[in-house]
Amino acid sequence: MSSSNSEDLVALSRVSHMIGAWRRQARLPHSELAQDTHLIAYEGRQRNSGNDVRRVGEEGLFETLAQSNIDAIRACSFNRIVTTDPHSLNALKNDYRHFGGEFEVLHYTALLAELVTAGRLHIAPAGGALVTYHDPCYLGRYNGGFDAPRDLIRAAGYVLHDMPRCRENSFCCGAGGGRIWQGDDGVKERPSENRIREALGLGVGIFVVACPKDKVMYTAATDALGVAGGLKIVDVAELISLREAPAVENFDDRVDGNAAGG
Repeated sequence: MSSSNSEDLVALSRVSHMIGAWRRQARLPHSELAQDTHLIAYEGRQRNSGNDVRRVGEEGLFETLAQSNIDAIRACSFNRIVTTDPHSLNALKNDYRHFGGEFEVLHYTALLAELVTAGRLHIAPAGGALVTYHDPCYLGRYNGGFDAPRDLIRAAGYVLHDMPRCRENSFCCGAGGGRIWQGDDGVKERPSENRIREALGLGVGIFVVACPKDKVMYTAATDALGVAGGLKIVDVAELISLREAPAVENFDDRVDGNAAGG
């Protein structure tokens, strides 16, 4: 496994454990969803989603991965799939349907925002630090996931200052579509470094991401530019601190009813 994939795996594992803690607080039944963390197999059968493989033209390999994953997913009992990776979201939601895989797929920020709105997840707000947020290509432009990450950032008590290039006009980190496997020979400024310079102009101290590739690329960019001490790269998940949920009469019955209807 390459170093970038190893870093992806560490980031995904951390977020996955956080999601597990939030699921327990929200009393979300296991049957409500299946967790897909892109590189981490559940039940020992799931493989890489193949999104980037397809984008670099390996259609045959993608079809093999897709069919293998569809078979593994169908063998599980669940209502929805939640993924920490926008690239997996795109493959599972948009590409797999052409191979008979019709699933309801959510990015984890959409699920958490849903739980917060429903009063099933209780966040302890922070002290109002100023942050900016980077829209991942495959969460934002490709799948319209603009609002949930921002709602969570605000719910966590942070003040959001969007960059000039945001939402539909966001700027690629330089890793998507298979670009992460390409070299940088002859490149004067990496896309990730260009993006970090844009964020530095806002006077923020925290650069929030919602994609494991973004975490890797922008952490490397701050190191390369020598600004890691002044601009911290943080996943949305890492902003969220939970507070103890208040006791609610018949809470378990309410949650089970919601899950049955999901």
